[in-house]
Amino acid sequence: MKNLINSCLIFLLAFSSFGQTKKYLKKNKNAEQYSYSNRPIYARGILCKDGRIFLGNSDGSIYYINIEKKNSAILFKHTGIDEIRDVEAVGNQIIAMHSGENGKLILLKLDGSIKMLKNEEWKGVFFDGIDFYNQTGFLMGDPKDEYFSLFHTKDGGKNWQSCEGKIKAEKGEAGFAASGSNVQVLNDSTYIFVSGGMKSRFFKTTDSGKTWTDAILPYYPGESTGAYSVHFSNDSIGVIVGGDYLDPAIRMNVCFYTFDGGESWFNATAPVRGYRSCVISHNAIFYSCGRNGIDFSFDNGETWIPFANGAYFALCISKDKLVATAKNGKIFFFELIEQ
Repeated sequence: MKNLINSCLIFLLAFSSFGQTKKYLKKNKNAEQYSYSNRPIYARGILCKDGRIFLGNSDGSIYYINIEKKNSAILFKHTGIDEIRDVEAVGNQIIAMHSGENGKLILLKLDGSIKMLKNEEWKGVFFDGIDFYNQTGFLMGDPKDEYFSLFHTKDGGKNWQSCEGKIKAEKGEAGFAASGSNVQVLNDSTYIFVSGGMKSRFFKTTDSGKTWTDAILPYYPGESTGAYSVHFSNDSIGVIVGGDYLDPAIRMNVCFYTFDGGESWFNATAPVRGYRSCVISHNAIFYSCGRNGIDFSFDNGETWIPFANGAYFALCISKDKLVATAKNGKIFFFELIEQ
C-alpha cells in the first residue's frame, strides 16, 4: 500500500509540473519584444533602473531604452572597445565593463561626461564580471601569472585596488563572462564569484578580499563547461548555473543550490533544461536563461519549471517585467510570476 501511495504522489507531482510547463510556455510564446538596433548585435550586460534599460553589447556599444516611451539611443561607442559584458549603476553614474585583451571600465555620468578607467594591473586581463553594493565594488578577471585577477573599490569605482588575498587558479580554470553575473557583492565586505573550465569552484570572502574560502563544484571538466552565473537572494540562499555552451542540451550537473551561504552545494532534483548563462531572483523566485529557454524555481533552486522557449543571454527585473536579451538587437518582456 505504501508503494502504491508513493507512486500516486509521484504521478500527481509529475502531472502538476507538466501542466505548469504547458501553461507558461504557451503564455510566453508571444511575449512582447523590442528591437533597439537593426544590427546583428546582442547584449550580455543589462541593467534595469528607474524605468530605463542599459545594454552592454557585443560590438562594444552601450544602448539606452526608455521602457514607457519605447525608444532607444546609443550612449557610447569607442574605437578599441570591442565588447561590453556587464553594466552596473553606482549613484548617478553607469559603469560598464569592457572585456578584451586589456580590461577597462567606462564611467558614464548623467551630465553626459564619459571617463575611461585604465589600470596598469589590468593590462593583459580579460574581465569576467563586476558588481556593486552601495559604494563597494568587486571586479574579477581571468588568471594572470597563475592567479585570478581580483580587484575592489570602496569609493564607487573611482579607485581600484587588488584584493589582498591571492587565489591560485588550477590549470585550465578561469571565469566565464557570459552575462557578467559570475560575481556578486553581498554586503560591504562579502564578495563571491565562480570559476569554470577544467575545474569549477565557488569562492567567498567576508573580509573584503583579505582571505578566501572555496568549494569545489561538480561540473564536468572542459574548456567550455563549468559555472557561468551565481546569485544569492540573501546571505544563506544561493543558486549557481552553467553547463556546456557547446552542448547546451545537457541537463545533468548544470545547476546547484545552497542554503548555508555556500559551504555546501546540492544538485537540483529537477534541473534547468540545459546550459544557462544567467540566474537572478525576484520576490523569492529564481529565473535562469540560456540557449534553449528560461526556467524558474519556486523553491530556491531545488526544482525548476520551464518558463519560455528561445535563446537568451542575460536577465534583469524592470518593475513588473522580466527582461531578457536576445540576438539581433532584441529584448523580450515577460510577465513576472506571482507567488
